[in-house]
Amino acid sequence: MRIHFILAFLICIFISITSPAFATTAPSTETIIPDGGIYKKIASLKIKDVQKFVGRKLTIKEKISFLALKHKIKHPSKNNQGKGQTAFVFGIVGLALLVAGLFIPYILLGSLAAAIVAIVIGSGASKQDPSDRKAHAGKLMGWITLGLIGLLLILAAIIVGSSI
Repeated sequence: MRIHFILAFLICIFISITSPAFATTAPSTETIIPDGGIYKKIASLKIKDVQKFVGRKLTIKEKISFLALKHKIKHPSKNNQGKGQTAFVFGIVGLALLVAGLFIPYILLGSLAAAIVAIVIGSGASKQDPSDRKAHAGKLMGWITLGLIGLLLILAAIIVGSSI
């Protein structure tokens, strides 16, 4: 019995290795965008219509999901305009906290965090849209803030070292 199993296993491996593997379809480089009329029909549906189409009552979670889908269809968001804006705001906050940190040292930690967040979000937004100027500005302000924090640390080390 064991020999039959091993023989069948070896035959399967031999067939799978020797048979050529080809794709059944050619890869496509274009994206297929459905007709906008479908989205308008979905956005015009009510929950009762969907329940009638499905043939059962929707759960609370399904109702909320359907309402969120309708909202996204009616009010499409821009790709990453919010990310560039967020990076820009974090860059400004990082610089402002750096200036405030000159008077209250513990605020420098908030400046460090805001600068890192500005760099990360700005990098992601500029990868998605290279022409997003706010993302680039936020990333630049984050790097400037990090550089100034490093300069402050070096100056503090020099002052502490010379006073000893």
